[in-house]
Amino acid sequence: MPALFTHQLSFQLDNGDWLFKNLNFSLNDRLTGMVGRNGAGKSVFLSLLLGRLSPTQGNATRQGKILSYSQLPSSLLHEDTSIADYLGINKKLDALKAIEQGRCDPKDFEVIGDDWDIIPRTEQTLKTLRIKPDLNAYCRTLSGGQLAMLQLHVLFESNAEILLLDEPSNHLDSIAKQWLIKKLSHFEGQVLLISHDRALLRHVDAIYQLTSLGLLYFKGNYDTYLAQSTAQTEALDRQIIHAKSEQKRLERQAQTNKEKAQQREAQGNRKRKSGSQPKILMDAMKESAGQSLGAKVTNQDNLMASNQAKLQRLKQQKEILKPQAMYLQQTESSKKKTLLQVENCQLAHSSGKPMSFTINQTERWYISGPNGCGKSTLLKAIHGAHANYEGSIRVNGSTSTVYLDQHFGLLKLESTILDSLMTTCHELAESDARILLAGIGFRRDSVYRKVAYLSGGEKMKLAMLMVSHIKGPPLLLLDEPDNHLDIESKQILATALNNYRGAFILISHDQDFVRETELNKVVTMT
Repeated sequence: MPALFTHQLSFQLDNGDWLFKNLNFSLNDRLTGMVGRNGAGKSVFLSLLLGRLSPTQGNATRQGKILSYSQLPSSLLHEDTSIADYLGINKKLDALKAIEQGRCDPKDFEVIGDDWDIIPRTEQTLKTLRIKPDLNAYCRTLSGGQLAMLQLHVLFESNAEILLLDEPSNHLDSIAKQWLIKKLSHFEGQVLLISHDRALLRHVDAIYQLTSLGLLYFKGNYDTYLAQSTAQTEALDRQIIHAKSEQKRLERQAQTNKEKAQQREAQGNRKRKSGSQPKILMDAMKESAGQSLGAKVTNQDNLMASNQAKLQRLKQQKEILKPQAMYLQQTESSKKKTLLQVENCQLAHSSGKPMSFTINQTERWYISGPNGCGKSTLLKAIHGAHANYEGSIRVNGSTSTVYLDQHFGLLKLESTILDSLMTTCHELAESDARILLAGIGFRRDSVYRKVAYLSGGEKMKLAMLMVSHIKGPPLLLLDEPDNHLDIESKQILATALNNYRGAFILISHDQDFVRETELNKVVTMT
């Protein structure tokens, strides 16, 4: 029987910090989700499950055929791997070609088997995946969404018993997400789905939440998990209030006991001076009272120490669960100022209609459309990265544009977090930069971490902080900025964008995130 579970699984980072400790996990449900903040260690946990990393302590047990999905592997992005190569049908195509040319080698017939219709069948599959049916095309020429669907198709058509999927919907549009949901519902094995996509998580049977406190299990889909986790947070708040109240009560009791002891001591001293009681009796009473008081004080101190330790533990849990923050600079600007004019713009290789629109300061625009329609290409054209279009794109001469893509091209991987912010935003003092970085989770010495070691979500939060504090403010071109963010960070980013007074253009396939972001106008591309 296929199985996947861990026992006391722990992983320590190179700097000595523990990413997580003593995780006990078991894949029991058919479709299980996993959520957690950026940097919590979800992808590391997945690598440990697959045996690609070795745990510092504990172990992971695997049984059965287990396959995994990773986001856009470099081998497909940069190497000359054709679609036929990736689908593993090259030998059949070569054999079919040889037979069509008149060669009658029995080995060719053996290679083909019963797959005489492999070309039209595969081309039809590619059409279903909305990929141009060219088996010789290189995978690196496909869009992110097309490449993701091709990878997922191969996994679902395999004979895997367990699938481990790390953010499979990151590059998928709404049509592709529905295709993925359908595939998940029909898959006969088990699936562990690491995702920040609420639409996808509403179809799971159970959810694991990973924090530095460990793994928490919730039966039900995302909406059930949200209700349960919210109730747990509220219960934690009540525990903290009760512990604080108990600490004050113990302190008041200690003060009362101290005052009573002082009163008894003063009364004893008066009796000793008056000589109304024998000295030997008075000494015995004083010693007995001292012993009793000492026991009470010790007991009181123990209770206070125990309660203080409990309160500290609860506060630590609250700190871990406390909402994060994301800061976008607030600047005064005029609504009348025109930042961008697009007139009769037709992108090269686009079958859509020419576009015309004008963006003024403080306006927030959303570009919608399926994968491959040219949304990112349009943003790059506005940014001046290419001129492969007809028509006119004019950016106001005093306006700068900042293009923020999901691949973090703005960031220099070898720089530290602090240096990245201060180099981009020249007018920031180091103290102000530290305050801003602390607000998105980088406190104390963590500001000296190299950008290369940040998770995707951490990189995006840093990049958003940087671009919003560039003097101007600029016109922000946000190409799926939520793609690598955890659910909480998406909500925080939506709130930050709602409060941002500059202008931006947004591309996103997460409809929950789009609804949470207050947008003025929409451009629909086809």
